[in-house]
Amino acid sequence: MKVALLGNTCNNNFSFLRYLLDLGVDAHLYLYSNEGRREENPLHAPKWDTFNSNSFENKVSYLDVPNGLISVIGRPDKLCLPLNLSKFSQTLSKYDLCVGSGLSPAIFFRLKRSLDIFYPYGTGLEWVNDNETKMNLLTLNLEWPFRKLLTYLQLQGLRKTKRVTNWLPGITEEVFKKYSINTHNMHIPAYYAEEINAQPNQLLKNLNEHLIKRITDQNRFKIFSFMRHYWVYRKNLNYKNTWMNVNKNNDLLIRGFANFINKFPEKNCTLFLSEWGIDLEDSRQLVKELNIENQVAWMPLMPRSYITYIFSNYANLAVGEFVISENEHWGNTAWECLALGVPFMQTVNYTENSFKKFFGYGLPPEILNVKTFEDVSSHINETYNKSNKSCIKLSRNIDWFKKYNGHSLTRNWINIFEDLVSEKKKKK
Repeated sequence: MKVALLGNTCNNNFSFLRYLLDLGVDAHLYLYSNEGRREENPLHAPKWDTFNSNSFENKVSYLDVPNGLISVIGRPDKLCLPLNLSKFSQTLSKYDLCVGSGLSPAIFFRLKRSLDIFYPYGTGLEWVNDNETKMNLLTLNLEWPFRKLLTYLQLQGLRKTKRVTNWLPGITEEVFKKYSINTHNMHIPAYYAEEINAQPNQLLKNLNEHLIKRITDQNRFKIFSFMRHYWVYRKNLNYKNTWMNVNKNNDLLIRGFANFINKFPEKNCTLFLSEWGIDLEDSRQLVKELNIENQVAWMPLMPRSYITYIFSNYANLAVGEFVISENEHWGNTAWECLALGVPFMQTVNYTENSFKKFFGYGLPPEILNVKTFEDVSSHINETYNKSNKSCIKLSRNIDWFKKYNGHSLTRNWINIFEDLVSEKKKKK
């Protein structure tokens, strides 16, 4: 069975690829031409996700079309015709199954073909009801009718897709229901944990020596947040009605940490924050206003492989994201922490019952839920007192990940693949 994975937002499909290869599936990852290139954060590039990218060179390729308008309808506003899809079609013709996200449904619809499996990567459903699409459709300009057409073609492609899966309850689930698109609720294997054996100066060589010393200091309680700074509402950038679905509430982390420091000034504790996101300067200013500059360390944007290494070896506590909106899910950092057993703070927008109803199994056993800055302070203090500055590993979270994600989840996907291939053979 030959499987093509199309698109690689947040390296989801690169994780998926490695699990499939482990289990003997002949899989290949195809990135769209605009993924992982010329980006501030190339989080769609496989080399960002592993120290062993050379091992997968023959299993990862670039397509000659982007995940964008020009692949489906062209750019009429710029007098550009749709791209020729003949090479795209020929490349994928040798595969038994194509699994895609992004604009894959619309591209296949243009080819008069049905995508085999789709899963969404974006809250609200990409190219239909996500924040960027909604903002673009608020302004009447030359692009407006073409973006409306693109949304229509994406929906038509989804209706022709043989199996639509969804791992995003909340607004994304509601969009599928609104357009009468049947879905199968199922996660994707979103994170692949690699074993890394090397010295920090070797692996973190792109960081300055002073920062490496702070990260590796065994006498310091260390909290790591790689969360994008995105917490200041801007009318020209954000759709008001869905702002709560994307607001990461970074200020709760900063205020909560400041509250902890003010209560326990004698405790040797550092909050490491990542230098990326449109609201980075607002976060810097808040740190300054709260007078915690000496307790905050700023890290440059770094590959996920670095983050995995830091979490595995030096994190006393980690931070996911604090999107506070009913039934909205968590991001990549939470998956990393679950797989590695790192204690982490994360907003949980489910009850045990609502999560189980959607996915068929219960929530991870140990997540430090955050809804207020006081929650942050409390969780830091509790973890500090438990850990005694050592790096605790939560075995129950590791076991949960192994049971419901990773290789176990991939086996469930392979069952779906085999069913679809069998159905195709029957129709021949």
